[in-house]
Amino acid sequence: MTKKQILALLLVVLVILAGCAARNSSEVADNAGIGSSPKEAFPREEGQMADGSGTGEAEQKLIRTASLSLDVEKIEESIEAITLAVKQADGFVAESSLYDNVAKRTARLVLRLPAAQLEKVLAEIKTIGIVRHSSTGSNDVTLNYIDLEARIRNLQLQEERLLEILKQAETVEDILRVEEELGRVRGELEAKTAEFRYLKDRVDYATIEISLQETVTASSSITGSGLKGVWQRSRNGFVKSINAMLTGAGNLLVALVSALPYLFIISLAGIPLYVLIRKILAARSRS
Repeated sequence: MTKKQILALLLVVLVILAGCAARNSSEVADNAGIGSSPKEAFPREEGQMADGSGTGEAEQKLIRTASLSLDVEKIEESIEAITLAVKQADGFVAESSLYDNVAKRTARLVLRLPAAQLEKVLAEIKTIGIVRHSSTGSNDVTLNYIDLEARIRNLQLQEERLLEILKQAETVEDILRVEEELGRVRGELEAKTAEFRYLKDRVDYATIEISLQETVTASSSITGSGLKGVWQRSRNGFVKSINAMLTGAGNLLVALVSALPYLFIISLAGIPLYVLIRKILAARSRS
């Protein structure tokens, strides 16, 4: 058997092994069950955990989320307090928006923090104002987590085998065939690795969406803050109403001027018709 035939045979065997590996990874994910560790899908030495630290139970892979709506007295101070709470929990503010309307001021925050700190930070944030809505949820992605890890490891093994075959290739044709398969495997490996990193980030870090609304009713004591800026708000409301009236009048005038050509054409056709109708009615009345 020539070396070219040997290389071709190795490529065929590699494709068969890749198919078997992908099928085995799916069977592993199907048989793993909830609560299994992703690393359980791969052989490891006896007494070693999935993270290599020793024996122990593996936890589920959950994407944890929460949403919270609060009435607060001073919105800027509340945002600062929330930001401090999440930073102390080794998290960060992913999004922050402040809406300063005439009627009310609102804000929206999206927080990312370690999943283990979710309950603690939620309890701290709830003390900042009056809770109008609160919810938490989780999505079990254990099977997907296991499957991705298995596929990534299988692709890494395929890459190693192809590199070994590439070293043995001598002709340009064999080199090109191996490099083509190697490029396909590496492309799939990069895609699966990026997908796994995104999934791992969603698992490691919980997400909290917070809506804030500034209102004096959130105060625990009687204050005169509700009268703050009354003159300015009244003036702004008056100016807004006048501007709206002027805008409406201007739009009406534009509509009338734009309709003048059509009114002229209608009048040209309508006047003779009106005269004709008058003559018919007059003739009938005389008869």
